[in-house]
Amino acid sequence: MIYPRNNKKFYFEIDKNEDNLFYFQLKDEEGNIYLERGAYTYKTNCKHGIKSVIRNSKNRERFIIKQASNKKWTCSLTAGNGRAIAFTPYFKTKFRIEKFVEDLPRKVHLAKFSDKTKRIPQWTINN
Repeated sequence: MIYPRNNKKFYFEIDKNEDNLFYFQLKDEEGNIYLERGAYTYKTNCKHGIKSVIRNSKNRERFIIKQASNKKWTCSLTAGNGRAIAFTPYFKTKFRIEKFVEDLPRKVHLAKFSDKTKRIPQWTINN
């Protein structure tokens, strides 16, 4: 993944997976995913996860950057208790992921929210 070095807008998106569990993703305007976390039973807990990302992203020590076996870079954001809050997809270079970590507090603070679980049910009419 190439982290954008411009002023793209980011947003948090809440949705459900095939197991009916809630998850969130931090995306840019083009739908690229930069952070994600899932498997919440309740939407309230998912929202708390987003708040935890916003709060903990201000602390550089909460990020764990690692190089994977495929030579790409990934990062996890942890809470004060050391538990992972969210994960990044792979970045091609360490520089890009470090730049992302540096910019993340500002990006999440300005991020909007989108809740895809508030879908309008589709009704069918039987003739």
